[in-house]
Amino acid sequence: MTRVWQGRTVLLSLTIGLATGVLLTLLAVPALKYEVVEHANLLTRVLAYGFLLVPIAVFTVLKSPFPVTHTTGLVVGATVVLATTAESYTGTPMPYIWLAAATLFGCAAARIMKNERATP
Repeated sequence: MTRVWQGRTVLLSLTIGLATGVLLTLLAVPALKYEVVEHANLLTRVLAYGFLLVPIAVFTVLKSPFPVTHTTGLVVGATVVLATTAESYTGTPMPYIWLAAATLFGCAAARIMKNERATP
């Protein structure tokens, strides 16, 4: 087995994560405005707290050739952008940090399940 330098892969996954975070932030900021004035419904809460990150991360972990590297970079990049932007609305970055932790835990479970199905 040869060792492949994954530095470029790490930087690419972080870049994709930052871009995903910017996209999710563009969806979250208007929803956070509804959240602040207490006119929130289910859709605005899903957008405001970045829950769309979960299916994107699960898809990444199941389809990627480097699942740990790509998923971690995606989640970290998106969480940094979401948490720093939304902190002015929520007062704390903790909802996004908890979302990132739960997303990574769920992605690990999804990958374990996929690997168990693949082994004879």
